[in-house]
Amino acid sequence: MSKKIYADITEDENRIAIVEKGRLIDLHIMRYSDQNRVGNIYSGVVQNVLKNINACFVDIGTGKNVFLPISDYKGNIKKGKKVLIQVAKEEVQEKGAKVTGKISLSGRHIVYMPKEGKIGVSRNIKDKKERKRLRSLLAAAASNGEGFVARTNAENLKKRTIMREVKYLRQEWKGIEKSNNKAKRNQKPVILHNEANLVIYAAREFLDSDTLVFIINDKKQYKEVKTFIKKTDPSLKNKIELYKSDMPIFERYKIESQIDNLKKRTISLDCGGYIIIEQTEALTAIDVNTGSYTKGSNREKTAMKVNSEAARLATSQIILRDLGGIIIIDFIDLKTKKNRNKLLSIMHQEMKIDKASLKIFPMSRLGLIEMTRQRRKESIIKILGQDCPYCSGSGIIFSETTMYIKIKRELIRKGPKIRSKYINLFLHPRVAEEFDSKGLQNIEKQIKKKIKLRRDYKLHHEDFKITA
Repeated sequence: MSKKIYADITEDENRIAIVEKGRLIDLHIMRYSDQNRVGNIYSGVVQNVLKNINACFVDIGTGKNVFLPISDYKGNIKKGKKVLIQVAKEEVQEKGAKVTGKISLSGRHIVYMPKEGKIGVSRNIKDKKERKRLRSLLAAAASNGEGFVARTNAENLKKRTIMREVKYLRQEWKGIEKSNNKAKRNQKPVILHNEANLVIYAAREFLDSDTLVFIINDKKQYKEVKTFIKKTDPSLKNKIELYKSDMPIFERYKIESQIDNLKKRTISLDCGGYIIIEQTEALTAIDVNTGSYTKGSNREKTAMKVNSEAARLATSQIILRDLGGIIIIDFIDLKTKKNRNKLLSIMHQEMKIDKASLKIFPMSRLGLIEMTRQRRKESIIKILGQDCPYCSGSGIIFSETTMYIKIKRELIRKGPKIRSKYINLFLHPRVAEEFDSKGLQNIEKQIKKKIKLRRDYKLHHEDFKITA
């Protein structure tokens, strides 16, 4: 696989798109108003200890106390004590975040556990000799109770590459320890390590020898990624590029339109066919239809052509939408066993990039391929959208925040080209409220124009007009 990675950095959100042969195969979004804290390390203050459930609640300075199982912490726990902890699970609804005293730092090829003293190898590395080599290498490197786990992409790596990362992660830990020692001097919670940089995460998790290019549209983030890669894997530094065009990066590389597809129930295939995605509480059903594709008189060839395209699109949508549980794909009936096996092979091949646990079952007599998949992160649909007020929650539209970001992006692109000191922005009143709360001053300063909001109830929630 030869993939390309694009980073779109704006004031409101960071987006990472992974593209293969022009097709969006993975998408990550981080909004500054809703940052994920998993992986962050804090010097927290114990607020109360609940001995009956063997746990305590800790203040980390984020407003809501976090939950720490005492079994996950080495040492005595008492009220008012400063503890070094890491967020293991983000808060869900009314439940606070869960933290642990078992600190770990993820690298590109290994996970470093400064206090755990365990050596492990990813289960995805099957070769026994390679597992033994990695285990021996990391065991020899460990000292003073350190622990390491070799990640999947450590397979067949040279010793010097792994040792370079060991050195890098040790330096990271020393910096955290130094900050923690300073934090102990007062009783306020302090963040010691922030895992929220999405661009560094993308460089760590996705940038590898199969990557053709990693393009970043922000100079500061570009320099940070360059520095990170030079310390961890210098052989990849020439794959990182700075995007300099005025045209929005996701528009330039036709990613924006593919993101719009994520909220659609029906998605067209290049051949003229289409798929329909239906989600329920129990399962997700994906229906494949020939649509306008009637090329040729051979029904089997027609069915195979549509099915092949549908399999590739369906798998990418499953990963992008992070669909979990039972998934059933209703393909067009195929007569030959050879074609059914070929279609199953396409499914397996396309799902290789997926990091979630999954199982794909052979095609049934009815033309169904069933699969089970573990959801690995919050659904992109939940980030981008909300229940549609026009259809009583049966569909999805873009949220006010998403529309604000889309319109702001368009204003910054079109605004400077408009030959007038003033711009009229016609939009739905609900979306206008988002501009009222966030203000227009910063946008006006960037485009050097005054903006007048024109609320129009007749406009669809997702429609807007920019005029002089």
